[in-house]
Amino acid sequence: EVDELKANSKDSKSLETLIKKRRSVFPKDYNGRKVPRDVIEKMLEAANWAPTHGKTEPWRFVVLSGTAVRQVQSILNEEAKKHVKEGTEEYDYLLKKIARKTKEKANVSHLIAICMKKVKNKKGGFMPEWEEISAVACAVQNMHLVATDADVAGYWSSGGWNKGLASDRIKKLLGLNDEGDRCLGMFHLGMSDRIDRYKASRKPWQDKVMWLDAIDEDVKMM
Repeated sequence: EVDELKANSKDSKSLETLIKKRRSVFPKDYNGRKVPRDVIEKMLEAANWAPTHGKTEPWRFVVLSGTAVRQVQSILNEEAKKHVKEGTEEYDYLLKKIARKTKEKANVSHLIAICMKKVKNKKGGFMPEWEEISAVACAVQNMHLVATDADVAGYWSSGGWNKGLASDRIKKLLGLNDEGDRCLGMFHLGMSDRIDRYKASRKPWQDKVMWLDAIDEDVKMM
C-alpha cells in the first residue's frame, strides 16, 4: 500500500511537470519532419476522454496532411480576401500577411481541424453552446499534453473562426452540415528543434483563488 502511494505521488508529479512543460510552438519554428501517425492517434485517443456534460462528446477532428494542408490554407486565404475590399490598405496588408504566413507554415506536418458538432443529449435536447465549446477545449488540452509528452510541437490557431472557418466551403469539407456546427480553429502540428527555447511563466495561482469557509449573513440576505 505504501509503494502504491509512492507510485501515485510520482505519477502526479510527472503530470504536473508535463502540464507546466506544454507550450504553443509556432509553425515558423517547425523543421519539416513529419509527425508519426501513431503519435497523432494517441493524441486523438486522449482527446476523446475529455469531460462532456450531457455525454454529448461534441468534439470532432479532421486530420489534414500532404497536399491537403496546402489546399485548405489556400481556401482559407481566398475566403479571407472576400472580407476585405480590394485596393485598400487593409487589402494590401492582408496580402502581405498571407505571404508571410504561407512561408511560416511551409514546414507544418499536419493540420487538425478542431470542430464542435451539435449533438442531442439523451433527453433529446441540446446542451448550452458554451458547455460544448468548453468540452472541445478540454479535448484539445488533452491532445496537446500528449503531443508535449512526445516532443511534438503544437499550436491552436483560432484565426478566421467567424470568417474563413465559418465559410460554406470549409464547413462542407469538414462535415459540419448542421446549423450550430462550428470549426473552432486549426491545430498545427510539426517537429521542432526549438521547443526548449519557448519559455513561459504564470502569476501566482494564489492571486487567482478565493477560499470561503463561511458566507457572511449580509451576503446571504441579498
